[in-house]
Amino acid sequence: MSKFRALACALAALPLSALILGSTVTSAAAKDPEVIIKVTNVRALDRADEMSDGDFFARVTINGEKIESPVVKQEGNIKPDWILAKKVKAGVVKVDFQIIDKDLADDDPVDVNRVDNKRNLEFTVNTRNCRIDGFSSRFKCGQKITRAGKEKKAAEVTFIVMVKK
Repeated sequence: MSKFRALACALAALPLSALILGSTVTSAAAKDPEVIIKVTNVRALDRADEMSDGDFFARVTINGEKIESPVVKQEGNIKPDWILAKKVKAGVVKVDFQIIDKDLADDDPVDVNRVDNKRNLEFTVNTRNCRIDGFSSRFKCGQKITRAGKEKKAAEVTFIVMVKK
């Protein structure tokens, strides 16, 4: 019996479910996770603009790709439920999170970081175990994270990080 014929007989002897199961596992392993940032609340701690409330939007950079939310105009306390998401390769993902005040000339970053001279939040998300690092406290996916700045044009922001596998 030739080697080819022996291999064909061996494959024919396998149950169909074993062959299908193998292909299902392969395709499931190939699916890339999605990192999702849901912004639930932005509250101005002082005036974002000299004469009016801020026109806020979120800008999130996930692994180098910028994603922006819509702008909410003239509100000092908003509950936007913005969803900013990106598919990534499994592993540790870098995130840069900003709240911006939209202006006619230059947009102004709003301070949401209590560290001096740093207005944005930088953290990492491990898509395998859902651990979020880069804060003084440890967080897991699904937990509310609230941070507030302390410099001029400051705000408090609450958001949730999720990973969809």
